[in-house]
Amino acid sequence: METFVVNNGVKLTGVALPLLLISEHHRVRTGTWIFKPLASAGFLLSAMANNPTGRDVMASSPYGKSVFLGLALGAIGDVLLIPKSGFLAGLGSFLLGHLTLVYAFTLHDGGMDMKLATTALAATSVTAGIVGRWLLPKIKDPIMRRAVLVYMTVISGMVITASASYPSAKLPRHQLIGALMFYLSDLFVAREEFSGKSRWNQWIGLPLYYGGQILLAGTLQH
Repeated sequence: METFVVNNGVKLTGVALPLLLISEHHRVRTGTWIFKPLASAGFLLSAMANNPTGRDVMASSPYGKSVFLGLALGAIGDVLLIPKSGFLAGLGSFLLGHLTLVYAFTLHDGGMDMKLATTALAATSVTAGIVGRWLLPKIKDPIMRRAVLVYMTVISGMVITASASYPSAKLPRHQLIGALMFYLSDLFVAREEFSGKSRWNQWIGLPLYYGGQILLAGTLQH
């Protein structure tokens, strides 16, 4: 049975996230600069607390090292996305983070379940088609449009590998739900950047993102 461990990292994210949402809601940039890095530091601390080798993440398993690197790249992306000028750099950092998670999910001893992989591929392809028809016409810069297409492909790959490795993962629900929450949170980032500014993008997207990262950090318990 999978258990959710509430460690100090989870508590830090749990305190910083509401303060980040309030800062975003009232457009207090100082609050965003303080509480967003703190919320991200929380899931990194949680990963270290869950890691069997403690803070020495580099002594962990290949899976543990890969997940921690993916989380760290996400935390870097969080900071890069705070200023508007950092969007492309932040996108690149998250792209590398997703790729690292894709790799991590292939490291389970049981390998990939092809039936689950095919099902996830079909589901993400339909979702990508719907999102692409809505989103891509709104992106006028051809370089950014290509970057978003690559990004959509990679985040779909993350969900596919998280699904396909479900039977062999030590904490499969943490892994799959965490990956799905991370995936969905990206849609709200895209909506905010390219479609329409709305506070709901933060109120829904940020809890999805931080909840997903906390769950992925929890998979290091194995």
